[in-house]
Formats: sequence, C-alpha cells, structure tokens
Amino acid sequence: MTSERNPHIYGIIGGNDMNDFLDRVANILETPGVTPELEFRSVRGWGSMMGFALFVMLEDEYGAKLTPEQFRELETVGELMKVAGVEA
Repeated sequence: MTSERNPHIYGIIGGNDMNDFLDRVANILETPGVTPELEFRSVRGWGSMMGFALFVMLEDEYGAKLTPEQFRELETVGELMKVAGVEA
C-alpha cells in the first residue's frame, strides 16, 4: 500500500488544469479524446446518469454553482470548463 494520499478522498481535486478536467470528463462520458469543442450530449451512450455525473463533478470538485436549468443550456466541454473555472 502506498502512502500517497488519494485526492478523491481528501478533497484536493478540482484544480484548473485543462488536461485533468478533460480526463475527468472523458472518464464520465466513457469517450477517449475529449476536446473543449466536443458537444458532450452527442457522445454515444449519453444519458441522464452521465449528465448527473458531470453536474455533480462541477459542483463537488470545482465548486461551480449552477441550477439544473443552467446546466441544460451548456452544450460543449469548453462551456463546462468555463463554468468550472478551468482555463483552456
């Protein structure tokens, strides 16, 4: 067992690193090669659980405060990044 702290457990995640953010979104969407231009609702297998996971990630890991209605207006991963405060 390693002594390295798991950032997911200790709440030290959610920095403003673009590559980290894109990796997190790719993991949720189960899609490799996510870019800021990607319209995330267009990925194969898109559904409400993926949407909920993205919404929770934005709130819990990036401190974003948005309503479900505001989330529904977002279309691209770049727009998610902007809400999360992640610089491209």
